[in-house]
Amino acid sequence: MALPVRGPFRPRYVLASELGLYGLPDSSTESSILSLVDAASSFIDQYCGRTDGNGIGSLVYTTYAERILFQARNRNIVRVSFKPMVAVDVTTVNLLSASANAPLTDPSGSNLTYTNYFYTGVQANTLVTATNALSPILGASGRYGYGRRSEFAIYPDLNYGMNLLQVASFFGGPPTWTVIDASAIDWDAQSQSGEVWVPAGLYMSQYTEMIIVYNSGYDPLNMPPAIKNSCAALVKNLLSRGGGTTGLRTLQAAGSVNVMFTEELVDPTVERWLEPYKNIIAY
Repeated sequence: MALPVRGPFRPRYVLASELGLYGLPDSSTESSILSLVDAASSFIDQYCGRTDGNGIGSLVYTTYAERILFQARNRNIVRVSFKPMVAVDVTTVNLLSASANAPLTDPSGSNLTYTNYFYTGVQANTLVTATNALSPILGASGRYGYGRRSEFAIYPDLNYGMNLLQVASFFGGPPTWTVIDASAIDWDAQSQSGEVWVPAGLYMSQYTEMIIVYNSGYDPLNMPPAIKNSCAALVKNLLSRGGGTTGLRTLQAAGSVNVMFTEELVDPTVERWLEPYKNIIAY
């Protein structure tokens, strides 16, 4: 018998071996328990704002590509949207990838037809900074643009030297993207605010915007207790509503799970647990 094909990543924040630890019944008592855990885990990612418009992203280690405008005038500091920034080494990526692609142990495929709970496709970090620290940033590029409406399209360094990239902006057309030395980018590794310091560009000019590729999230094999407790609490709330059926407004399962719950399933305790992990992106 052919082994079932493993699907793409979807989170499972309480594993089958952990059900009893969080006061949840096993599959012999509640046959749909793991499906409810998966639904609750996917909801947590959406509730915390970890997924983009294409459903990509998770609290689990994820590689994000983000385009950011420099908001602060004359300052080369920006904030990435997804925190905490984290450096994921090659060994960890290989371990997660192997876990997601190892042969299934049950030929019948029961309860194992969808077991990629660990590997989102995260890319390994290899850049080392001047302080010999592994950087969470995989790459970056920046470009110069026009000034704000209240400012002239003239840069301070034009008084000292001519910058060809800046001169090009006077003749229209989109500015050119230039590679930023990612190993020279500094980030807030202490408070994990997502703050990034970017080195100056050509002739010490400030970039107007940048594209940054970086890793963010938590180890899927060692998720924070608050996330696991929240997942278990959501499942219990679903079970209290007739096995979860009355707690769902919509359910879409075409390739990936997309679940909408009734609002009261997120009780104040769950809301407080998840508050530190919520992310708000303004479009």
